[in-house]
Amino acid sequence: MKKIILMATAAIALLSFSSCKSQKLLSEATSVADPAAEVTEVAPIQYNATLKPAPEAPVVQANDRTEQISVVDAGDSGKLKSFNVIVGSFGTKSNAENQKSKMVSRGYNAFLVQNTSGMYRVVAGSFDTREAATAVRDIIRSTYSSEQGTCAEAWLLIPMQ
Repeated sequence: MKKIILMATAAIALLSFSSCKSQKLLSEATSVADPAAEVTEVAPIQYNATLKPAPEAPVVQANDRTEQISVVDAGDSGKLKSFNVIVGSFGTKSNAENQKSKMVSRGYNAFLVQNTSGMYRVVAGSFDTREAATAVRDIIRSTYSSEQGTCAEAWLLIPMQ
């Protein structure tokens, strides 16, 4: 036991001494720039107003879900945005289409997406901002609170890039 403690102490001492690097004193440091030396002016950076910053990836919050999804009908491909209100999830396409038709008849621009596991998600609305999606989700939840398993449990889906 004493041998192990002695070896550990020696190893710590060896590491502490070997990791130190010498530091130069201020007097040994390179000289300070001469204030009388010539200064070269640099032209200011020109800002190009046509350039836009790259959009940031949506921040995923605790109750959000993220999945790799694709739009089922090619005509709906332009509808998918960063925040999607899901009002149903089905293993069969016909059940998903029934829920989609119900939402369309209620005035929503609903469409179907499918994840990599083969589940069909009914999107009641797709939005660029979390605020807009959350507002619609909350309206759907309160308006259709008696519908078990669909609208009453609406949630946000953020597509994985």
